[in-house]
Amino acid sequence: MSLADIIQLGASLVAVFFVAWLVGKLGLGADPRIEDADHAIRLAEEAEAGFRGTDVARDRAGFAAIVRNAEGRMMLVRAHGNHFAARPVDRQMMARLDKDFLTLTPPERTFGAVTLQLGKEAGVWAARMREIPGG
Repeated sequence: MSLADIIQLGASLVAVFFVAWLVGKLGLGADPRIEDADHAIRLAEEAEAGFRGTDVARDRAGFAAIVRNAEGRMMLVRAHGNHFAARPVDRQMMARLDKDFLTLTPPERTFGAVTLQLGKEAGVWAARMREIPGG
């Protein structure tokens, strides 16, 4: 192995470590989770000005949550790539209850269906879907 090959190998290793460090610094490849009820409320409130969450149903894995305000309006928050996305839950959103799981499918296809494992609370939140104001 010549000196030029060793220098090229060293430079390549430095470049690989730099890219790995940069990816970590930018948060790329992260696995975002909704940490707790306060985090879910904060995400919903950031998504819609004036929305003030009071009640939360958080998926057991932390990938999604439903946040409800005092007026009964709800916001669905989910992990989306490295960030979070939120949509208002309205009467156009389809809900399907399957034991401990509640699947919400918004009319917006790009948002996609979201299945939340809520345990015994799944039925309670499914019933709340029938109480959504404005319809």
